[in-house]
Amino acid sequence: MSPDALEKVFEPFFTTHRAHGGTGLGLYICYNLVTSKLHGTMTCESRFNKGVTFKIEFPVALSLSEQ
Repeated sequence: MSPDALEKVFEPFFTTHRAHGGTGLGLYICYNLVTSKLHGTMTCESRFNKGVTFKIEFPVALSLSEQ
């Protein structure tokens, strides 16, 4: 992923495949679900032409038996 795309990856309607039917909403929706509903974080790291890593972290409540 290019550095320019990495900066915009979670923005609504950002896509590199508009001509192929991409709406640019997939990662925007994922990001908003993780941050608003799960109270977590979602980050993206990329090494150009080497691959992309998405990191999702969210809190997990412990059950009564684990406390």
